[in-house]
Amino acid sequence: MHPILFKLGPITIYTSGVFVFLGALVGYLVCRVEAKKEGIPEQTFLIIFFWSLVFGFLGGKIAYVLVVSRIFLNNPLSVVFSRGGFIYYGGIILGTFTIFILTKKYKISFLKFADIAYLVVPLGLAFGRIGCFFYGCCYGKPTTSSIGILFPRESPAGLLGVKVIPTQLISAVFLLLLFFLLLFLKKKKKFNGQIFLAYIFFYGIFRFIIEFYRGDSRQEVFSLSTSGFISLILVILSIFLYFLWRRRPS
Repeated sequence: MHPILFKLGPITIYTSGVFVFLGALVGYLVCRVEAKKEGIPEQTFLIIFFWSLVFGFLGGKIAYVLVVSRIFLNNPLSVVFSRGGFIYYGGIILGTFTIFILTKKYKISFLKFADIAYLVVPLGLAFGRIGCFFYGCCYGKPTTSSIGILFPRESPAGLLGVKVIPTQLISAVFLLLLFFLLLFLKKKKKFNGQIFLAYIFFYGIFRFIIEFYRGDSRQEVFSLSTSGFISLILVILSIFLYFLWRRRPS
């Protein structure tokens, strides 16, 4: 693992940060092409994409602060500037809300734009999970199996001193496969919001399962991790909305 990609004098370029940037860049490029196909003005697309990305990252940080509120109260700066201090679902919730507000402002179908955005979310997140692997966060439980990886001692996963399940790489592979599945489903799309719901459904199921193999510290709700509990709720919600929305005209 190479947590530090290179240094430029006093500036350190972290591998995880580079992969997060690459995920955002690739997501933007693919999303831009899809938005053009749907006839969304480029300037409007840029505004919605930019602010949803900004508030997505902000939502991830806010959710992290809420989860580690005790640590935040004792040492707020360590939490705010923590490189691994993001919770994915917090970013999804605030990012989606931002898309909803801005599509209403610019008189664009929210569900149409959500289909475009969530087509590329798994692609961007796959890069992010590879970044997690290089940093050593979001790791799995200790294992003696052949898939186990021993992380450097200075990384979060390396503090355990044993091999762990590389849940980051497993997630990255799944997300890439999900991206191609959504591309396939897009060709058979029957109503606006279908790709959005498909992403929530399939990712929710996967996230619910993978949470049982995570080894990092997890907050719990009803004996499930916070993310596992949210995943379960979103899967149920996506099924309900699918039967509701498919009856509506495109």
